[in-house]
Amino acid sequence: MQAIDARLLRGAAVPTAVAGAIAVVLCTVLVGGKGLIGALLGSVIVLAFFSVTIVVISRVAQTKPEMLLGYAMLTYLGKIVFLAVLMVAFKHTTLFHFRSFGFTMLGLTLVWLAAETRAVLKTKIFYADPSAMPDSLKLKTAAQKRPESTAESEPTPLGGR
Repeated sequence: MQAIDARLLRGAAVPTAVAGAIAVVLCTVLVGGKGLIGALLGSVIVLAFFSVTIVVISRVAQTKPEMLLGYAMLTYLGKIVFLAVLMVAFKHTTLFHFRSFGFTMLGLTLVWLAAETRAVLKTKIFYADPSAMPDSLKLKTAAQKRPESTAESEPTPLGGR
């Protein structure tokens, strides 16, 4: 995993884990033991889903960058299908409080997206490698330096140029 991807993962996972801990405590106080299990399960699912996406996309970007969009869509589809299976499987469960589970997942998803957006905006990610600039362009840039002052840029006594 590249350093930038690790920074993005930390920037999103830490606030989401903190929000998950708050959700677990809140659901435990409001609902009880079943709320604890529901919020804990929801927190684990959200953290695992989004973390897996960043790890997969990071590895694909290193090996096959041309396949990046396809893998991103594939991980998204996989998460949606897995989540639908979980929702159907646990629809009538009495193991945990279903609303605590759902609201925790919804809240943590919003926290993750906001934190990841903030991390991306704070991280300076180049879309082109500045060190890969061809030598021919470097020479042109050095040769085209402008002098400090020219006669055209000096103001005239009347205030015009």
